[in-house]
Amino acid sequence: MRKYILLISLFFSLNLFSQNISIEGSVKSSDDKKLSGALIRLLTYNDMLTYEQTTIYETHSDEEGKFIIETDIDDVVLAQIAIDLERVDMLLKPNSSYEIEIVIPNQEEYVSYFERQNPNIKIINSDDDNLYYQYYMSDLIIDDFIINNFNKIYRSRQLSMLDSLDNQIEKELGEINSDFIKDNIRYRKAALQMVINNDNAKKVINQHFNKQKILYSHPAYMNLFQEIFSNYLSSKQFHPSDIRNLLYDNYDSFLKYINEKDAFLADNQDLAEIIIACNLKRMYYEMPDEKKQILTYIEAVAHNTENHNNKEIINDIIKQIYRLSFNSDAPTFALEDKDGNIIKSSDYKDDIVLLQFVNKVSDMTDYQFKILKDLSEQWKDNVKIITIATKDSFDDFKQLFDNKGYKWKLLNLGNDIMLLEKYQVKIFPDYIILGKDNKIGMAPAPSPDQELDFHIRRIYNYYHKK
Repeated sequence: MRKYILLISLFFSLNLFSQNISIEGSVKSSDDKKLSGALIRLLTYNDMLTYEQTTIYETHSDEEGKFIIETDIDDVVLAQIAIDLERVDMLLKPNSSYEIEIVIPNQEEYVSYFERQNPNIKIINSDDDNLYYQYYMSDLIIDDFIINNFNKIYRSRQLSMLDSLDNQIEKELGEINSDFIKDNIRYRKAALQMVINNDNAKKVINQHFNKQKILYSHPAYMNLFQEIFSNYLSSKQFHPSDIRNLLYDNYDSFLKYINEKDAFLADNQDLAEIIIACNLKRMYYEMPDEKKQILTYIEAVAHNTENHNNKEIINDIIKQIYRLSFNSDAPTFALEDKDGNIIKSSDYKDDIVLLQFVNKVSDMTDYQFKILKDLSEQWKDNVKIITIATKDSFDDFKQLFDNKGYKWKLLNLGNDIMLLEKYQVKIFPDYIILGKDNKIGMAPAPSPDQELDFHIRRIYNYYHKK
């Protein structure tokens, strides 16, 4: 009997620590150079409305650019694999294994951020019951169908086109068993139905949202949600003056007014909470004089909801509002300077700081450095300047500092590439102003030739008038 108990215990312990997802991958550049030592992360979306993510696995590629990811997921999820700061999307299914290859394009030196080429992912092998293939192909079929039948859909508004689309999907994909794929087709078709019906989305709302399950993690559902509901509180049944006045009342009065004006929101409490929170987020940026009260109302939605998923999604909305906003906590760092000393952000808690992120010596950096030198002479010790150079460019900038006699701090980003993500650095050079106590002053800030001095003075005056 004791043997059986031990065997059963061993079985459960093995399953407790087993992983239901396995990804064997390799990563290389477009010129076939293997990327060794790259930081590899697997991130899942908390939801497909805020696009906030959670890192569920982290590793590094080996000398051959190969890596293995083994982890658990509870349901079909759209995830991202991050290679350093580059990312590719991947649809994952529990109890599946994948063999993939990722190619990172070599970027031209002067290409803009918006013209950058995205990494490519190739699924070499998988046992996910064709889930990824059907997801990719269903989107491709629908996209091609829209292009090939644009006039019939958007001008003639022929409802029969949806039947033709069904026939084409069935012909090309055959039987579809996955609820995720069925929902993808359903909500993408609903977006077309909304165009064809031309009734302000009333039929689509009744068929696909009224008393329906909320698909928090489904991209097609949430894309349609945003298309229909992102400006819902601007609909004609709500008067802008009433909305504005109620922001100075209390949240209960605000909610009562909305429910009285709109039966759909009154009948769909869980969905209504997300709609209200999303609209309040939009109003937060559009109505600067009411920002404080609007944020209070968003926090009230999160506090009052009894739906766990809603609480998480609304808390993510609040997190996004605060992230890198004025007077929020700035991401910390501890980096080496050109003399090998460790410099911490906390060393500057009593100062106003301009952070400059750079990745390559070029005509642009030379131009901006010259202006920055003139500004630094005007600012003197009132503003501290810190240039943070990427690992590969640090020696070049060190030589530049020595040749040009720049006196401010030069730090080596080294392997702390996540600092770029924390500060949401998208282009180089990029600038961030920090206020005192390591608080965000402005992120991002303009470049030295684009009124940077004005904003430095504005933030300086804020602290010295207190």
